[in-house]
Amino acid sequence: MSYNDHINMRKISYWFSFIFAALFLQPVIGQTAANVSAVDNDRAKIRTETFLKVWETVNEKHYDPTFGGVNWADVRKKYEPMAKAAASDEDLHAILREMLGELRLSHFSIFMESEDSSGSSQAGDPGIELKMIEGKPVTFRVVSDDDEKRELTTGMILGSIDGESVSKLLKPLEDSFAERALTEASKNIYRERFLEEKMRGTLGTKVVLEFSDGNGRSVKIEPTRKRFAGEFSQRLGNFPPQPVVFESKILGENIGYLRFNMWIIPQMAKIRAVMKEFAGMDGIIVDLRGNPGGIGGMATGMAGLMVKEQVSLGSMTSRSGKLEFIAYPQSEPFLGPIVVLVDHGSGSTSEVFASGMQETGRAVVVGETTAGAVLPSVFEKLPTGATFQYAISDYRSPKSVLIEGRGVKPDHFVGLDRGLLLRGKDSQLEKALEIVNSKRTEKEIK
Repeated sequence: MSYNDHINMRKISYWFSFIFAALFLQPVIGQTAANVSAVDNDRAKIRTETFLKVWETVNEKHYDPTFGGVNWADVRKKYEPMAKAAASDEDLHAILREMLGELRLSHFSIFMESEDSSGSSQAGDPGIELKMIEGKPVTFRVVSDDDEKRELTTGMILGSIDGESVSKLLKPLEDSFAERALTEASKNIYRERFLEEKMRGTLGTKVVLEFSDGNGRSVKIEPTRKRFAGEFSQRLGNFPPQPVVFESKILGENIGYLRFNMWIIPQMAKIRAVMKEFAGMDGIIVDLRGNPGGIGGMATGMAGLMVKEQVSLGSMTSRSGKLEFIAYPQSEPFLGPIVVLVDHGSGSTSEVFASGMQETGRAVVVGETTAGAVLPSVFEKLPTGATFQYAISDYRSPKSVLIEGRGVKPDHFVGLDRGLLLRGKDSQLEKALEIVNSKRTEKEIK
């Protein structure tokens, strides 16, 4: 596997913990051999400290004192010699990720924060979102702000990036799956983000993309990579700034629709404002597809805008006790029909909201089974400068269902239909509209 492939695969792992990351090692230049040796010894000591910090943190703070049946003491015996022999910080971080993988849980990760996460880097994006449909990467959303993408529509299959076939690009990632315990849904998330990362590059440069349309005809485009032009969230502790994407509109005759990319602080004011605008709607569709999560407490805040009495969205249990996700009703909440759209990319806080609203009977969930990556977690800096994300509790839905590894099962399972996407239609959104319209009809009959 090439160095660039390693970089891209680390970025996808970082995204799965809600943030993209990259690690670029800087050479030590202009030092004597003695100084180099001293630096090497210092780094080796720091790497040992880092290993111990990660192992001890899990040992002391993992929410399950049995570690899910994993002998954590034996894990240390296995990986400590490897960590001490690591030739670089990068090697150590890879070893730590492998060690954490023994737990077979989400929200345990090691990553280096890149400039990308602050919005200040020179990385550019062509504005294309992919979804895996029947094993193929298909265009799902396209930012059509220039003529370079005028031939591109939703539903087209991505065939190559800068002349390299998708199958060749994905091979290192596919090979890595053999060493990891991943669901097919999780694999699809990695595939989508891996290819989207491959399309990114230096700001202002072009990327050559080849697609197949509905008739199998090849469509080649060369869009320019552009900087994200929107707002970035503020850093929250060790949680880096994130791009803020929010969309709201009125669909059909009188149905509100809102979508946001992550559960981050700036979204809350936007959610509150649009919920006031939607006060007279016949129903609201909350689109959480591809939303990997974020700040857990925001789920109860949003639910409070949609309930008339106090409800629990579930609970989390740590070694120190149990905590309920309580949603308190806000003034003048919206009490009409709610439909929540989810898919395999909906994780963490999105799953708390979806499962909580579903099991309390407040919302109908439509789409595909969610990621099953829902453990509440925290971020902590390590001696090497990397960030360590680790879970501090489990999560159970209001009906005490463990969502980790299982996901939220929709009330109406609806997959994306490529044929409909090619015609500009979204099968999951169409089902959500049908449900709201049927409830409006029921109300009118009564």
